[in-house]
Amino acid sequence: MACLIITEGEQVGKYFQLANRTLAGGRDPAREIQIIDPMVSRKHFLIRKEGEQHVIVETKAKNGIFVNGLQVQQKALEDGDEIRVGDTVLKYHLEDEPGRTNALQQFRKADRALREDRTISE
Repeated sequence: MACLIITEGEQVGKYFQLANRTLAGGRDPAREIQIIDPMVSRKHFLIRKEGEQHVIVETKAKNGIFVNGLQVQQKALEDGDEIRVGDTVLKYHLEDEPGRTNALQQFRKADRALREDRTISE
């Protein structure tokens, strides 16, 4: 199963195993892929499964989405792609890493004060 791993930013090492359902990413604590970064919009992107591929789609991203350095509105992801949202970089892998803790299964550990400190108004 495919996954995303944060490689740059405050949450380096955070691991998200991608499912067959659409996952939402952004700063909002209600997002499945919550990114605590003041440059990330609350509802920044979606990752959805299309056939055998995962596709990233910009939703309400004020600062855009960059895949391998190019700004995109939508892009089918390939193994090794680097996705930059705000000051955070996520790396897409086709295969998951056994033994890693899936952040989608964990309780959101970012407390309210940290989320508010890292949040700017939209």
